[in-house]
Amino acid sequence: MSVEFRVLGRLEVRARGTTVALGSLKQRLLLATLLLNPGRTVPIRRLVRTLWPDEPPMSAVANLRTYANRLRQLLPDGAQRITGRQAGYELAVRPGELDLHLFTERADAGRTALSRGDHATAARHLGEALSACRGAVLEDLAGCEALAASIAPVEELRLAVTEDHFDARLGLGEHRELITPLREFVAEHPLRERPRAHLVTALYRSGDLAGALAVYTDYRRVIADRLGLEPSPELVKLHQAVLDRDPGLTAAVTVRACSAPVPKELPAPCRSFAGRGPEAARLQALLCGNTPAVAVVHGQFGVGKSALALEVAHRAAPMFPDGQLYVDLRQATRVPHRLLRHLGASEVPHAADEAAALLRSRLADRAVLVVLDSATDPAPLRELLPATGPCAVLITSRAPLLLDGAEHLRLGLLSDVDGVELLTRLVPRAEAEPGAAARIVQCCHGVPLALHIAGAILAHRPTRPLAWLARRLAADPLSELSFGGESVRAACATAFGAVDDPLAASAFRLLGRYEVCDAVTAAGALGADVLETEAALDHLVDLGLAEWSDGDTYRLPGLMRLFAAELSPSSWSRTSCR
Repeated sequence: MSVEFRVLGRLEVRARGTTVALGSLKQRLLLATLLLNPGRTVPIRRLVRTLWPDEPPMSAVANLRTYANRLRQLLPDGAQRITGRQAGYELAVRPGELDLHLFTERADAGRTALSRGDHATAARHLGEALSACRGAVLEDLAGCEALAASIAPVEELRLAVTEDHFDARLGLGEHRELITPLREFVAEHPLRERPRAHLVTALYRSGDLAGALAVYTDYRRVIADRLGLEPSPELVKLHQAVLDRDPGLTAAVTVRACSAPVPKELPAPCRSFAGRGPEAARLQALLCGNTPAVAVVHGQFGVGKSALALEVAHRAAPMFPDGQLYVDLRQATRVPHRLLRHLGASEVPHAADEAAALLRSRLADRAVLVVLDSATDPAPLRELLPATGPCAVLITSRAPLLLDGAEHLRLGLLSDVDGVELLTRLVPRAEAEPGAAARIVQCCHGVPLALHIAGAILAHRPTRPLAWLARRLAADPLSELSFGGESVRAACATAFGAVDDPLAASAFRLLGRYEVCDAVTAAGALGADVLETEAALDHLVDLGLAEWSDGDTYRLPGLMRLFAAELSPSSWSRTSCR
């Protein structure tokens, strides 16, 4: 049966040319959330938070099940489309059924053509993409705060594609035809700079010099009043060109040439990625909402920083048509030189500072996403970050990094619910042993690396029940969580190896013997100054090795505490230290 799912405008489902009545607001919110995550299991807690943002009722999960069953009855093939799992619900969408898929496919083709200067092809593909849009994304559900983070990147992409379409049509000489739609777009989005530049160009080419200058003056006033900012150097340069009656403004719009293929270097995302809904939404909004954007994901060993970064990078990739670059900083050297070559630079300066300066210049006017994995030192990164432009940089690191303008996201441990979801994706038979699966998750203390190792052990021993591994992990998790060259104990040792301060190393070993410990008592046990001990403990927190607990005390997360206990002198007692 032919089915159309529409999210570009009001939420709508059509089957055989007839609109399907979707029922109550909560049923529509449930369907919208599933459609924004097609083919992916959306956790129950996220769905509950979406449907009841203020105070979920005690019967929320049961009510959610009822809404899902009603949607199964309303949708064609609904019983096969909506799958309920222990961790959440998943909606199957077939090729060609979702308007968002058609939109991104046509938009990618159009932006690729625009990057090589083919305005006619770009205008055609981008126009086809925009024809799928009936309005703002899920405009009838825009008031739902829980959906806002998921809607924002898609809506930003729709607006950016609209601006690309203006770009392509200006390149075809359609300046007179664009004046009215550009004025309407600017009126709806007064803070967006790119369509202002388009309108200035269109008016100037149409012979309206005063109108072009008025558009610039109005924009400068608006952003000064609302944001306290000045126009970008690019728009200032365009304004000056209008004042100078620059002959170049009468030519077709200059579009970035791309002699080399657009780089698409992102490694494949983790197929078993689970949970992290709020974190992924926030990170995606950060990358797509600022220009330029710099985001740093930091947290303890094995917590899934790289997996989250790659998941979000793939989701955000359509917003960066000039390419996606990826560097594992644990292995790479001469990073600016590498990035320049992958951006198609024919000549790369040998000197590091000159290469970094050229890289900033190359990124300044390109919509490129750069993923820098496993950073440790912020100093070399500062030279790579562009000051302006539509690019974005996503960095993973154990500790926060001092980078001007960067937004930081601390990634915590997985909840038990998300841990069970991850284990079930790794080992589907876990659904049949929910109790044993929960015990394994608890023994892994919410560390995704540990759960991946546990999943690999079970996958390698398909006849073993989960209860078998649960018993072994309860006895000695650090020894058991080792498989195929991956080991939790080795990962803990690597993380501890980053501690270069002797007092911090001693404090780490001390925390292995205590559930919680404050700086005063730790200083007494270590025979050290209290302020120095507090600084050492804070250093462990910065490295992702320790956590603050109850304001003025410190603790080690589960597996790290077991590792630290192995290093601790036996004379220290296992007590609560306050």
